[in-house]
Amino acid sequence: MSREPDWESFVRRHWEKAPAHLSLDVPVVSPEQVFRSLVAVCAPFRFGTRFRALPDVRLFVETAQLGAPGPLLPGEDDAGVSDYVRRASAGLGGRPFQLFVEQPFMFDFTLWDPVRRFVRGLLERVGVPVLPIVSELLLGNFPQNPRGVAKRPNHALFTLVLHGRLRVRLWEKLWGDAPGETVDFDRHHADATTLEAGEGEWLYTPSRLWHLDEARGDCMALRLWVPVQGSRPTDAVKEVLVALLEARSAHDEAVPYLPYPWRRPRKGKRTTAPPLERTADDLEALLRSPDVHQALRIIWARRVSACGLEPAPPPDKAVPLRDTDLVRGVPSADIIRMGERPGPWIWAVNGHVFPGMGTAVAQEVLKALASDEAHAVGELRRLARRGAQREELDAVLEKLQRLRALQVVTREEG
Repeated sequence: MSREPDWESFVRRHWEKAPAHLSLDVPVVSPEQVFRSLVAVCAPFRFGTRFRALPDVRLFVETAQLGAPGPLLPGEDDAGVSDYVRRASAGLGGRPFQLFVEQPFMFDFTLWDPVRRFVRGLLERVGVPVLPIVSELLLGNFPQNPRGVAKRPNHALFTLVLHGRLRVRLWEKLWGDAPGETVDFDRHHADATTLEAGEGEWLYTPSRLWHLDEARGDCMALRLWVPVQGSRPTDAVKEVLVALLEARSAHDEAVPYLPYPWRRPRKGKRTTAPPLERTADDLEALLRSPDVHQALRIIWARRVSACGLEPAPPPDKAVPLRDTDLVRGVPSADIIRMGERPGPWIWAVNGHVFPGMGTAVAQEVLKALASDEAHAVGELRRLARRGAQREELDAVLEKLQRLRALQVVTREEG
């Protein structure tokens, strides 16, 4: 066991080949910290579902979703996972339940960053997917995944058990029409590969396998869905094109209506659908513009810096840097730069993108931040010899500090 998996061995033996059960000396994230963060995430959902909102919180009782869970969600009075599961089970008359949260850490950098560093070890060896990695938190006491949240096709799955024990049954395929809708659950037992993990352990499921989770008592687990198969670049480009098209017609919210019933056009005429044809013309013009390629480069830089875990937590508040402040780079923060000609370079760190300088001064600054030694801000500013360079440098330092790639240290720490 170690703090980080032996990713070289894992990729060679298991990645998209076979399921795995592995352990770590130290959990990727603290179960206590995750639960306290979960209380704050769940608060807005007490009175009902918030559509198209992230993080997304859903409470399933047996196989049905409860519309307005109210006090059945975690609260400030719950001491921890076991205390909450005991209270919620009592409120449900002992029926099994599962609390499901999609993107649970998108507002908490202290939890998001350790998960990013965990995933980074894998991505350094297999590459970064062009689509984001989806994170989900499961909590409760349940014998089976609720319908609709059991499987993401074309995704490999990492399940990190944070509290209690989780049993996973794996099949090449399931009976039934949808991933979570199995027929005769007991019929699967003989054909399943069964893995079970406790706190600090994690499980891996290749994308070709179907799975069902079973909590062994009160349990909390983090699932990471990594896209691995299919024509996924198409999805990434489609999202960019739709966003750019919508931006061009941001104030046109009306749904176009065409004449009905349809009549055959007079001789020499053709049937037209003007709103759709105008959109097709806009798309054709958009494809010839540099906007699409620029947007894709920006998205890619952001995704690489986040190790696919998007959305990323928002930046810190800006703190003015004085010449006497000692600063040092954060080793875990990957600073990604893409050269642009003409114009500023694309900089990305911890899932955020900004335009920055691409000069030799930038290289010197990055070299200084990559060392273990702390540097005075005034020393870094002296690298810029002209006023414009100084302004660019200050802007980059401020962004790096807000995005947690640059930390101010005391003289003792320096």
